[in-house]
Amino acid sequence: MAQRKKSTGFYPWIDPQDHSKGFKLNFSAVIYIEIGRTAEGYKQVEFVALKQPEIALPFDYPAQFYLTAEGMILIKTVQGKFVEIAKTDNA
Repeated sequence: MAQRKKSTGFYPWIDPQDHSKGFKLNFSAVIYIEIGRTAEGYKQVEFVALKQPEIALPFDYPAQFYLTAEGMILIKTVQGKFVEIAKTDNA
């Protein structure tokens, strides 16, 4: 059975080292498919496409990322640590 594609807003940090500066505005949602869950309870997803690429923020969108229940978007570093890179519409 084919997995259902879903979409969410993707608003990256202005400065990943200083979250007090806020988020960048992005006018295109990202389309993804859920591929699993982590032991921490995060949804592991695979990036499929931008919903409206012509108005999307230029950004190096990760091929896989994680969604938290609080609406944050994380990546996993090579050391195995989760790092917040963006927020969703639900944050």
